[in-house]
Amino acid sequence: MNPNQRFFYSVLATLPAFVLKWQQRDWGTEELKFLLYPVQFLVQVFTGLPARYVKDQGYLFEGFLIEKSCAGLNFLVITWCALAWLSIQNGRNWRVQIAALLLSVPLTYGLCIAANTARIISALWVMRVPGLHGAVAHESLGVVVYLFVLLLACSLFHHLLTHPKHAKLA
Repeated sequence: MNPNQRFFYSVLATLPAFVLKWQQRDWGTEELKFLLYPVQFLVQVFTGLPARYVKDQGYLFEGFLIEKSCAGLNFLVITWCALAWLSIQNGRNWRVQIAALLLSVPLTYGLCIAANTARIISALWVMRVPGLHGAVAHESLGVVVYLFVLLLACSLFHHLLTHPKHAKLA
């Protein structure tokens, strides 16, 4: 694939991210349930804490709300762009590129759910530590979790695409 084709396919692969971000501007918790529900379910499973859905607010745990900003849509978009770019740039042939791009869809969603679950469970734990609660601690924790998951996922995906034993997806 020549550089112009790679550029074209890269732009084409990032188009869903732009559309999703554009649509998301007007979304509330109802439209983001595809991200919020699995996260709250896993948080309930791992912590044993009960949650209830409050319309137009999100999932309410005792003293903690998983709401629109906790959905992780930005992480979903960034992860999709990163994995799509790796799929296009590192594919040995077009079949591997297409297979990797298709694999990126469920992988991106799963990574988003896993990262959000880890971030929220960690935030629930951090809330109990004196002096570590508050918005700054919560946001810092999110940055660390998201960056760790993104770097790990990209490294493993790149290895999967470029290592001779694994590069036969198609």
